[in-house]
Amino acid sequence: MASSTRAAKLAAEQALGSLSGLSLQTANELFAVANALQESAQLRSLLTDPSAAVEGKEKVIRSVFGAKLSDVSLNLTITLAKQRWSATRDIAKVAEQLAVRIVASVSTDIDALQEELFGLEQVIAGDNELELALSSNRASADQKQALVKSLVAGKLSQAAELLALQAVLSHSVKRYAAVLENYGSWLAQVAGESVALITVAKPLSEDQLTRLGNALTASFGRKLQLNVEVSEDVIGGVHVAVNGEVIDATVLTKINHARLQLN
Repeated sequence: MASSTRAAKLAAEQALGSLSGLSLQTANELFAVANALQESAQLRSLLTDPSAAVEGKEKVIRSVFGAKLSDVSLNLTITLAKQRWSATRDIAKVAEQLAVRIVASVSTDIDALQEELFGLEQVIAGDNELELALSSNRASADQKQALVKSLVAGKLSQAAELLALQAVLSHSVKRYAAVLENYGSWLAQVAGESVALITVAKPLSEDQLTRLGNALTASFGRKLQLNVEVSEDVIGGVHVAVNGEVIDATVLTKINHARLQLN
């Protein structure tokens, strides 16, 4: 993320942090703004043009969104338009991130919300036909959302269901499961955590998870959200990835290292 966009994102987050009365409806409205920005290059250009007057941008926003947004969502959108952006598409991505941040801020249990989203992500990623149905352009957004509703009905919290349905409309990345993964990472950021993706040969016990979590907290200096995947590719040991940093203590890796030393 380039410097102008980083500064714009920080300003928008600070504006959001000063607000009260946020709700899932606020998040839903901001998601609608993000979707509109993703779909319209003309709208993105109008709202990110550094030479355009703020008053003109505000007029565009009120014309396009005014009747559809609460005052809170409207003012947040105006705040986004006041910033300078490194690329026009950045405004759409940051609007989407702010909406996820709102969902996190109104959630009573972010850990549970992360687990719900990760569970759904694993179900989708493990079913090629389902992933294709939700990621391709063959079906309409309404049809995809109907499919998601049939999958999660009665199984997810209201907040998790909102994110699952919005992920269908997101254009931030192509694959549906990857959108859910992004949302999980953004939720973790709000919670002051990072996500540790742990790959093992067989499920870990509660005691093993606790000890691994404590060890990773000591290593990284902060609490980590542990997302565990079981993979037949892992013979034994554990593979941990945190924000691009990898700790590979699998048996296969140790064998490969031994082979290299022998050569």
